[in-house]
Amino acid sequence: MLGVGGVAALRYGWSQPKRSAAINALGWAALIASVGSGWLDSGAWGVAVAALVTMTAAFTALAIAAARSPQGRAASPSRRAGMLPPPGEPRRIGRRVATFVMVVPGGFFASVALALSVRGFGMWLGWGEANANVAALYTVPITWAMLATALLMQTRRRSQITTLLACMLAAIPFVPTGLGS
Repeated sequence: MLGVGGVAALRYGWSQPKRSAAINALGWAALIASVGSGWLDSGAWGVAVAALVTMTAAFTALAIAAARSPQGRAASPSRRAGMLPPPGEPRRIGRRVATFVMVVPGGFFASVALALSVRGFGMWLGWGEANANVAALYTVPITWAMLATALLMQTRRRSQITTLLACMLAAIPFVPTGLGS
């Protein structure tokens, strides 16, 4: 019920002409309490059930709002999404390719380096090979997503390179030395 109440509070708060920080905070607090109470009652299964009920309530609220909204007759806005510069300005393809290379393969290699350091650190702590391997496997997608976000939010190349190098430096004690193997 906390999840349904949280969705209802958020839906009410977001439908107001001016957003209320208190109503939004109440809604998010109810959602967090829903997850916490599900965990305390039944562990991961309780969280899954609480999330299922909460997502069903959110889907229902959005479906009702969509059904009640007036059908639009206005043409789609013609404004650009900012993906390409206006006509006549340089496209800066080199910068775009460099950003892609830094975020996708660069972020992946940095996340693999972090995963190797997590595995090495886990082995050094005595986790056992299976646990250390699982921790490393979970580390890659999580850190890759976080790195991609961080790299895309940075405006200077120097800070992007520094972020990647700092992440790759974490693997130095474990990869070349074999520490934790």
